[in-house]
Amino acid sequence: MKNKKLLNISILSTVLFLSACSNSQDKLKTKNVSIYNIMGITEASNHFSQPKQYSEKKTYQENISPDITYISYKKEHYPEQNKLSVIEEIESKAKSFLGTPYVWGATGPSKFDCSGFTQWVYRDSGINIPRVSKDQARVGQFIQYDDLERGDMVFFDTKKKRTGKVTHVGIYLGNNNFIHASSAGESVVIYNFEKKTFYKKRFLWGRRVLKPDLYYALN
Repeated sequence: MKNKKLLNISILSTVLFLSACSNSQDKLKTKNVSIYNIMGITEASNHFSQPKQYSEKKTYQENISPDITYISYKKEHYPEQNKLSVIEEIESKAKSFLGTPYVWGATGPSKFDCSGFTQWVYRDSGINIPRVSKDQARVGQFIQYDDLERGDMVFFDTKKKRTGKVTHVGIYLGNNNFIHASSAGESVVIYNFEKKTFYKKRFLWGRRVLKPDLYYALN
């Protein structure tokens, strides 16, 4: 008799368990819950998808990375400054390092790698950007080659077997010139896209990180 009761309890428990699992699955299906939700983890949004083709119809804000913590501006550095003066400051600071040795992983000021150089120059001009090129390539306004302006960052895939991934960065100076810490040149150098066609062929996109409310002076 005792064994029969235990058997009935076991069967009833199994039925209730299967019913609960079925109801849970139905709820999961209706709510379309991801594995992150099941585990109690907030699923991260994909802030850094491949940049879309730039369109003049889109506003500046639509081309800004959602993760604005990747760019910050020194408030005390910007009063009374306009866009042109900041661009000139970026160019001047970048050129002051011409000839500085290239060393992989170096962040300056006596030696640089490519992204250490760009980070230092922009930071000295009041703009804080990420440390490595692949992260620098994800902030600011996406710019195509034909729309490059002085002060924009320029990104390249310099690997022998091209994959479309960012491996190098420099700063555009205008007139097809850009400055960068070059491993091939072993120092900070200025190259011209028309003369160094390798870089034009390997160009991926540009990024504009100037503060969006800066403006060109009218006088």
